[in-house]
Parts: sequence; C-alpha cells; structure tokens
Amino acid sequence: MTSYLNRLTEDLDRWIAKGLVPAESRSAILADVGGGTKLDAAQALGVVAALLFAGAVIAFVGANWSDIPRLVRFGLVLGLFLGVCATAAWAAPRRPNAANALLTLAGLVFAAAIGLTGQIFDIAGDPRTALHFAGLAAGLLALAGRAPGPAAAALALIGLGDVVEMRGFNFPWLSVFAPLGLVLAWAWRSKTITHLACVGAMLAAGLLILQNRIDGPWVWLAASALFTAAALGARQLRVASRRGASEAYGWFVAFALASFAIAGFEIEGGGAWLHRGGWLVLSGGVVALGRAERHVMISAAGVIGLLVAVGAVLFDLGLKLLTASAVFAVAALAMLAAGVILRRAAR
Repeated sequence: MTSYLNRLTEDLDRWIAKGLVPAESRSAILADVGGGTKLDAAQALGVVAALLFAGAVIAFVGANWSDIPRLVRFGLVLGLFLGVCATAAWAAPRRPNAANALLTLAGLVFAAAIGLTGQIFDIAGDPRTALHFAGLAAGLLALAGRAPGPAAAALALIGLGDVVEMRGFNFPWLSVFAPLGLVLAWAWRSKTITHLACVGAMLAAGLLILQNRIDGPWVWLAASALFTAAALGARQLRVASRRGASEAYGWFVAFALASFAIAGFEIEGGGAWLHRGGWLVLSGGVVALGRAERHVMISAAGVIGLLVAVGAVLFDLGLKLLTASAVFAVAALAMLAAGVILRRAAR
C-alpha cells in the first residue's frame, strides 16, 4: 500500500504539472486512497497481549477442566463469550482495530463453545451443523460490529463445515455465503474477505458439481463461462477503483482458466486435442492479459496454466515428441497471430 501511495503521489504531481488533474484535488485523492484505520505498534502489542491472556485463561481452565462442575464449566464458556463481546462493544468507538480482533476472537470462542457444550452435557452432535452455525454466529458478529475479522472467520468456518464428513449430497453453504462475503468485502473495502470469498466461490462450485455427480465436460465449461462473466464484472469494479475488485478479478480469471482445463479431462478423441490446443492458447492469452492489465496474479495464473497444459499434452501423447512439437507449434502460431492483431489494434 505504501509503495502504491508513493507512486500515486509522483503520478499526481506529474499530472498536475501537465494540467490533467486540478491541484486542489491532490489532497482529497491521497486522503481517499490512504484512508482507513491503521494498526500502530502499541495497538498491535495490545491485541497480541489480549490473545495471549485469553490463551492463558483457556489453558488454566483446561488444566482443571475435569475438576470443575458442569454448570460452572458452562458458565465459564458463556461468560468468556459474553465478556469478549462486551469488551469489543466498548472498544468499537475508541479502538476499531482492537474491536475487530475481539469480535474475531468471540466468533472463534463461540465455535469452541458449541463443541464444549456438547462435551459438558454429553450431547452428540453433527460436526457439519456445528461448524455451519458457528460460522453463522461469526457472520452475525461481523454485521453487528461492521468488522471484517469475524466475517473472514465465518467464511472459514462455513467452508470447513461444507467439506467435513460429506455423505451423499450436502448443500454447500458457501454457495450462498461466498457471494454475500464478496458484497461485504467491497462494501467494507476488505481484501482479506475478498480472497476468502473468491476461494469459497470456487470451492462451492466444485462441491455442487462433484456431489451431484454431474458427468460430462459441459458443466465445467459452463463454470468457466460463469467465472469469466464474474471476472468481467470484477474488472469493471476495478476500473471504478473499488478496493478488493482487483483481487477478485485475478481469482476469477484463474478459476475460469482452471475450470476450462478440468473440462478437458472428460473429453476423448479428436476433441481432446482441440481442447489442449485451446488450453495452451488461452493460457498464453491470460499471460498477455496479466501483462496488459499489470496484474501479477493473472500473469501467474497464465504461466501456471501453460506449464500444466504442456505437461498434460506430453502425458496424453505418451511423450511422442514429434506430435507434441506439432501441437506446440500450432498453439505458438496462434498466439503470435493474436499478438500481431492486438499490436495493430493498439496502433
């Protein structure tokens, strides 16, 4: 963030000198980009101290857990959760970063409390349900405190709930909460939630496809098309300088390319060669897109796609290098032609 701010400051000075930007807008632009509450050293140490103190209390209680009466144990768990929530509410108007950390801790305490309550009263429970409702509670804490920390914890807990003890078809909660997480991420300008929500969206799509046992490449091609549309939408938000949109743009491009690649493993015969060639060309196009957009994540996704595509071609051919050479040559010519067309269009 600091390097971007320094580069923007230099660019603004140059644009003002050329008359492209009014001088009176300089301070407002820099304040908007550099806005947000930052965690200084003292606050960071305070948060770490609070977490260590909480760990000390938990370790002390754990050491004497079996000697504590059941109702007292339940009261300790409930009291810890309510105490952390009350402290976060008190800190919210004074120390927003501390409140965010405390609300995150409260969400995790609630998740632990579900398991501990079942253990205290010998109640058998479903881990999936416990994790899902713990994630829901963390999400409610995030909305109540407008805090990104518990929102990130909510997505992580819900994702864990979706993947543990899968039996038959289990509707992935992430298919609902990942898009909601993206909305919150862009409303609160949180990159952390953006990353988790994007990964959650891909995980949800994979779970829906695999658990429904849908055969055929078309479903992965459809997923690739959906992620491509999502990438286009994220790009528009990126152009509008919406914080977090750049990260979503990178993830969705990577997921679109990955979904296209997965689709090819269910294609046989001549269609497989067509897919491999398209995979190589698309990966090269993603590399070019990343360079044109100055987006490191997109460029990396394209490079990885190229490497995996080359490996897939060699595997399919049984290392028949002459045939592989022909496939690579055709893909290279297609990419060169696309580069020439783009260069002429730019001119």
